[in-house]
This record gives sequence, structure tokens and C-alpha cells, in this order.
Amino acid sequence: MSRESSERSVVRRVRRDLAASSSLEEALTGRYEPLGVVGQGSFAKVFLARHILTGTKVAVKVLRKGAGATLSWVLSELDILKGLEHPHVVQLLEIVETPGTAYVVMEHMAGGQLGQHIPEVVGLWEDEARMLFGQVASAVGYCHAQGIAHRDVKAENVLLDAAGRAKLCDFGLACRFRAGEKLGLLCGTVAYWAPELHRREPYDGPAVDVWSLGVLLILMLTGSVPFTGASYEQAKEQVLQARYHLPFHLSDEAQSLVSWMLTLEPAHRPTLQQILGHPWLSQDGERCPSPPAELLPKRADTSILLAMLDLGYGLQETWVSVATRQFNQAMATYLLLGHQKTRGAGCQVRLQMPGWPQVGPCPSLCIPSNLTLGPRWGVSRPAMRSWPLSACEQQQQQQQQQQQQQQPEELKPSGQ
Repeated sequence: MSRESSERSVVRRVRRDLAASSSLEEALTGRYEPLGVVGQGSFAKVFLARHILTGTKVAVKVLRKGAGATLSWVLSELDILKGLEHPHVVQLLEIVETPGTAYVVMEHMAGGQLGQHIPEVVGLWEDEARMLFGQVASAVGYCHAQGIAHRDVKAENVLLDAAGRAKLCDFGLACRFRAGEKLGLLCGTVAYWAPELHRREPYDGPAVDVWSLGVLLILMLTGSVPFTGASYEQAKEQVLQARYHLPFHLSDEAQSLVSWMLTLEPAHRPTLQQILGHPWLSQDGERCPSPPAELLPKRADTSILLAMLDLGYGLQETWVSVATRQFNQAMATYLLLGHQKTRGAGCQVRLQMPGWPQVGPCPSLCIPSNLTLGPRWGVSRPAMRSWPLSACEQQQQQQQQQQQQQQPEELKPSGQ
């Protein structure tokens, strides 16, 4: 009987995945190719997809709007995501909304969740933990400076890109706050809860994030979270007494920072500015990789605009979409082409309409995302076209010509 019940459960899950994939296909036809379900929570499902014009993988978070409080949460998350711009926050690309659903398209983080890279029992080397923790702390500090409390900082909400850079994601529980304002909603992940949450008291959003960062740092340095009783009551008692163990081999600076962040009194915990200035993060050692070039540009790139013009986008239409942060299809295409350019891949444009595969099993990830209306283009049959960025081409030609013939420098397009 249990086997039959299990089989029925699998069938229901497959049907739900197929139905979700079908809805995704209908909303994003011609623009994104769904590759599979990579994560699912209480209020959202996350798909891995491919942006058809550029061939770039993206993450698509499907948010059901519902009614009442659920709708309010979705609208709040979308509002917060639109205002974020930081090298260590997963970048929003596009939002597509239907009456009952919001499809949030964001950059795909190929490295997966931070927790997947932390060895159990031993944790990370201090230099490696310092580098990654500094990146996460800078993202949380940026949010606090924007008046945003994340309220769910944990290893599962930190993703790594292909270069190993850490980025904060999932702002589903985030909220705006004013200085000195107390929050009341009990939310987040229990293993990362600050003492005031266990006591069900009104709390300061940034101070709660700082405590969660302290728990995250212990996880990174030791391979396990610090407060793990056999029951909730036991874990709660450990938190309320700030009772945890740190291995003796950790440096004094690391232990100092942990104990400061895990201070019982919220008002005595450090701010993110103080954390980032702590000796453990500012000492010599392996440094963070330099952040990638900005995803949200301040000036138009002529080579990308010309590439999009060939796809049927108007020059003014495209740049207005980017400059005014409309997070529509034109903006998403521009940002993805720009990301390809910064990686030295050139401007790869795929003019084809692949079929939509059925959803298959994929590795687990947690990534937020968003989408909107597509460009005006079409082809009579599948085709492939790829051309490198004119700026890159000219630079290569100039180097060859200077070595061989010493010819005068050619005029380069603006936006390099």
C-alpha cells in the first residue's frame, strides 16, 4: 500500500512539473527555452531556461500572485528586486506578469549554492571563507544602506557564479525599514534565528541579518551550523545563551568577529560597515576576485545597440528600456549581450526557434528570477547567426596591423 501511495505521489509531482512547464512555455514562447525545474519552495518554483536569442542560461522564478497577503508579498519582492544593483546580488533581468503569475528572470549562477561547496565537519580554509564571506557581507551591507532587511540570510540563499564569486539571492522575505523601526513578522530559517526572534519580540531588521551572518560564518569555518539541539527547545536554549563551539585552530580575529556578530543584545552587534572593517576581513590573505563589470550600464554600448538593431529592436526603444530600468525583453537581451562581451565571448545571437522539451530531473538550485514581452523578429526556418563584437574585432585587427605594417589606428566605435 505504501508503495502504491509513493507511486501516486511521484505521478502527481510529474504532472505538476509538466503543468508548470506548460504555463512557462505559454508565457515565454519564442523568448526562453525551459530546461527543467531546479528548485521549489512554498510559494515559488524555479526553472532553468535558455534565452533563445543569446543562448545564455537564466533562472526563472515563477511566483503565484494569489490574493491578499500573498499578492502583497509578491509585489513587495518585485519592487525590491527592481531597485537592487550590486556585484554580489543576483541580477534581475526581466519580469513577465500575467493576471495570476509573475515570471522573474535572473542571471543563472552556474556554481550552485554556497552550502554545496562547504566540506562537512571541517569547513572552508579561512582565506577562502574570508573571501566569500566578505562578498556576502558587502551585499547585505548594500541592502541595509538601501533600507532593506533580507531576513533570510543563509547558505542556501548564497549562490556562486562560474568564477566562484558569491551572490546573495531570494528576497522573498525581505522588507523595507526605517532607521529605528521595529519589525514584527516572525520569518526566516530557524537555524539562523536571532534570540529576539525566539523570544517573539519586535526586532531590528539589520541586527537580525547580522546574527544570521554570524551563523553563516560559523558554518563556513566549521562545516556545520552552531545551534543544533535534539529538539527546537534545546536549540532555542543554546541560542538564548549564545552557547556554541569554535575549533581551537581558528584565528583570534575570526573568533572575535563571530562572537561580536553573535552578541545577545541586538544593539551591541556590529553594523555591516563595522563588520567589513574588522581586522579579520581587512588583513592580508587571499583577496576577493575583482567584481565583474556592471550589469546595469550607465552609458549605451554602440556595438550592442547595433546588434539589437539587426534583431528588430529600435535603438531608442532599447536604450530607454535599459536607462529607465523597465526590465522587459529588450532590457534582458541588452544585459545578456553585455555580459557576454565582458566575458570576452563576443556578441552571440542565435536566430532560431527550438522546440520546448519536457521537464526532466535537474540538480537542485535556489535562484530568484523575472520576465516580459519579446522582440519583434521572425524567421522562416531555423537559422544560426553569430558575429563578434565590432570593438573586439577592431582591437584584434589593430594589434595585428601594428605588428606587421604599423598602419594608423582605425576609428573605434563608442562604448568600449
